[in-house]
Amino acid sequence: MEQSIFEIKRSISFFLEKRKDKDGQLIRTNVPIRMAISFNGRRVMLNAGYRVDASKWNEDKQRVIPNTTHPKQVTASAINTRLNNLESGVDHFFKTCEVKRTVPTLADVRQVVDQISKQKQFKKENFFTVFDEFVKSVGRENDWVSDTYIKFSVIKNHLQEFDKAISFEGFTVDRMLDYVTYLRTKRNMRNTTIVKSLSFVKWFLRWAIKNGYPVSQTTLDFNPKLKGTDGKIKKVVFLTVEELTHLYNFPIPESKGYLDRVRDVFIFCCFTGLRYSDAYNLRKADDKGSYIEFVAQKTSESLKVETNKYSRAILDKYREVPLKDGKALPVITNQKMNEYLKELGELAKLDTPETLVYFKGNERIEEVHPKYALLSTHCGRKTFITNLLYLGVSDHVIRKWTGHRDHKSFDVYHTIVDEIKAREMSKFNEI
Repeated sequence: MEQSIFEIKRSISFFLEKRKDKDGQLIRTNVPIRMAISFNGRRVMLNAGYRVDASKWNEDKQRVIPNTTHPKQVTASAINTRLNNLESGVDHFFKTCEVKRTVPTLADVRQVVDQISKQKQFKKENFFTVFDEFVKSVGRENDWVSDTYIKFSVIKNHLQEFDKAISFEGFTVDRMLDYVTYLRTKRNMRNTTIVKSLSFVKWFLRWAIKNGYPVSQTTLDFNPKLKGTDGKIKKVVFLTVEELTHLYNFPIPESKGYLDRVRDVFIFCCFTGLRYSDAYNLRKADDKGSYIEFVAQKTSESLKVETNKYSRAILDKYREVPLKDGKALPVITNQKMNEYLKELGELAKLDTPETLVYFKGNERIEEVHPKYALLSTHCGRKTFITNLLYLGVSDHVIRKWTGHRDHKSFDVYHTIVDEIKAREMSKFNEI
């Protein structure tokens, strides 16, 4: 006698959890995705393992809207892949039960979903295609400035030159060591630059593993011990109070008039602590009279910096000058400004010898340069911090102006200030 068909009627659906806030409004941000499994008059509700904003969820398709990014920088592709795996895995389980002619319990279903959730369903895609997806997704998520896109373009070029056929599975610790050797020998990088480059690569790899790509944890944990990268020999180039005053009052020749605006912007940074990117983006509307208020480009943190007679004078100088997009200062490109700062410093005879020490592999290299040759836009911020510490202003107050979150980043400045104080005290010996 032919055996009757054994069928388990079931349905599997995904939806966003409906929960209200304390004001009775439906929560629409960071909402858990729920999974409902119904079979033979039974129903089990489970978490799908992700949270999304309601605006990025397609109720009809029961999936995340493509090309959207979600909490912890997880992509829509990763979430939808997980949901597909859950749905197909549970359906396969029910088909197996039908073959065995058994009806599972709710506990059986929960256990199967738990097992599927723990399985790593790695995606197979080209390493550099995923890298491009990372740049596009994280860049948009974090509102990257053009300089950050350029940095990652350089990183991609280095990786492609190192190994065009590189894969996630093949990027082992040994391969990372090969990459370090490549950066040192082929790209002639200092150890500190290598460490910075590796930090960008690992940022990408951390994102990749969150989005379902097979990155080894040992690769993520890779941290080579390179000499000179512990910060102890880090050189901070800054202007002393005397040098800053000299530069502020230095008469620029008429033939070098283009340096006047460069000096104004640099001096402004020396008396406010602004990064180049924030000085560049500062608008006249950000000038509140006794202070400036703006959102830092690097950290997206809102900062309020009181003005002093020097920064106030520079802002007032350009108050009525029409600048593009309502900008407060005549800031040129970073590259050109760095070039002109060196020219300005040489003209003003800021030629105190500065010794730079760095390592390439195990080789210790020492170079002596006149200070003007090392001037850059970032020296303004370093000048601001160092001189305030020397004047006795507390770390806490300075960090309120600069936006520094980690007090350890001030250790190198304290070392410099201690050295300055020791030199000043020794002047008594000359009396």
